[in-house]
Order: sequence, then structure tokens, then C-alpha cells
Amino acid sequence: MNTVSSIDRNTGAGGVTVLGLTGAPAAGKSTAANFLALSGCHVVDVDRLGHEALESESIRAAVAEAFGTGVLADDGSIDRAALARVAFRDDASITQLERLVHPVVREHLASEIAAARTTSTRALVIDAALLFEGGLDALCDVTVTIDSPESVRIERARDYRQWEDGELERRQARQLSAEEKRERADHVLLNDGSMDRLRERTLELLHVIAPEAGTIVNETNTNTTTDCDSGR
Repeated sequence: MNTVSSIDRNTGAGGVTVLGLTGAPAAGKSTAANFLALSGCHVVDVDRLGHEALESESIRAAVAEAFGTGVLADDGSIDRAALARVAFRDDASITQLERLVHPVVREHLASEIAAARTTSTRALVIDAALLFEGGLDALCDVTVTIDSPESVRIERARDYRQWEDGELERRQARQLSAEEKRERADHVLLNDGSMDRLRERTLELLHVIAPEAGTIVNETNTNTTTDCDSGR
């Protein structure tokens, strides 16, 4: 596991830290990303990049060829609901779609990272449910996973996200398990309490990973802050 001094290896030479953020479904990743954005970080939503990729003419044509013209709306754009019905029916179809979209997403990510490294933004955050699965962690200086007890995630999915029965399990099946994400991430943020508590933990960890200018961080710290690591 990395220490703070080794994790921050790319920031001393005139660049911004690239932080990869992931987590189990309904663990609170998007909420943590919002806290990071409000704290001066530039957050890139990989889902958004994927949706934007589907809007390009070349990708639309490739998707229609792969999955049929039934995935197109009347105006020629991708009907994402129709695409989901055919692309997520089996692993082979999912892989086929990812092979079309992921290269474009990675290209856009690389461009945003290159641009961010020349700015004064506190950190660039790659918000990606499939951070490890898609190999996007290779673009990051440090990775963080949001962890939450399964019972809490089930409650959130049902009461707040209003997901249909089985949706949480379907999404989880396409991802690494929470345990695998904990093992692979440099840091674990436990989200088992209030939103205010998650905010506190998120900002504490940000202070370690990407301290504001003029802040001295004790480099003898371990790779995680103690209060955030109880899910490891």
C-alpha cells in the first residue's frame, strides 16, 4: 500500500493530483464526488462522458450496426433505454458496447487530465463506478472507494433511488465486489452514518491527498485516515 508521500508522486512537478473515485452501488459515490467538487476539485463524471460519446455520429453508427436500428430514436439519436434493453441482456453484449464506447471515454479523460494538470484546481476526480474494471485506475495518482454496509445500500436503493427489485443486484453483478474494491483502492471511505459525517470524512481524506496551498501534511501518515478506514 502507498504512503501519502508516494501517492502524491505526480503533484510536485507542476501537476494536479488525479483521484479515482469508485464504490459499490448506492454506497454514496456521487454524494462524495459532489463534496469534492464543492471543495475545489474538478470532477469528471465518466457516465456523462459515456452518454456524450453516444452522441457522436461515428459511435451512433457503430452502435446501430452492432445492435440494430431499433436502438435509434426517431431523430437518429441513441435511445438509451432501447440500447440498455439489448446491450445489457448478456455479458457478450455489454462487452461489445464497452469496446465501442470506452476508447472514446478514455480519450476524453486523457484530454481533461492534461488540461487540469496546467490549472490550479485542487484535484481532478474521475468519478467512475467501473474505475478498476475499465482500467481507468491506470490514469490516476490515487484511488478511493466509498464503502457502505450492504443493508444500508439496500435501504438507500429502495427508499431514495427508488430502484426496482433486483436493480441493485444487477448493477453489483457487473462490478467488482465491495471487498475487492477495498483491497485495490489506496483509500477507503466508510459511509455508514449521516451525510454530514460523510462530508467530514471526505474532506479529511482530501486534506491528506491534495492539501491546499501552504498546508503541511505529515508524510509519515499511512495510506488511509483511521476514521475512514473502518470498512477495510
